[in-house]
Amino acid sequence: MKFLCEEFEKADIRWVVAGSLSLALQEVNVKPRDIDIFTNRKGAFKINDLLKKHEKKKVEYSQTNRFASFFGVFRINDVKIEVMGDYKEREGDKWISLSHRLRSPKIVEIDGVKIPVSPLEDQLTSYKRSKRLKDTEKVQRILQNSKL
Repeated sequence: MKFLCEEFEKADIRWVVAGSLSLALQEVNVKPRDIDIFTNRKGAFKINDLLKKHEKKKVEYSQTNRFASFFGVFRINDVKIEVMGDYKEREGDKWISLSHRLRSPKIVEIDGVKIPVSPLEDQLTSYKRSKRLKDTEKVQRILQNSKL
């Protein structure tokens, strides 16, 4: 995380940690398996340039029936990093942009490293919207381990 924070700051990239690592950094009892990074379109391509030697899947537009973003995958020291630029989630027949998470992220400081994270309230909303089994479990853990 320290490496990513330093590199992204030097490159002036707006970003937040999302997903299970965001939860763990905010003291929710989950075991992250990767690092999910939300950024904007420009940030996703800057990150691709910065992490080029670690690239497993080049950043490009990707869309499923639930999600859409400029998506790329990287691996540093056996840690999988997924980058999502201009990330959107589908709700019914419309797309919901999550770009608001970049405006004023919550900052968690660990060993002097300031890490921007997606707030628990936003994570909770996304997990409820998805209705996937693994996300239902995260909803329960957020509600058990936080003051929401």
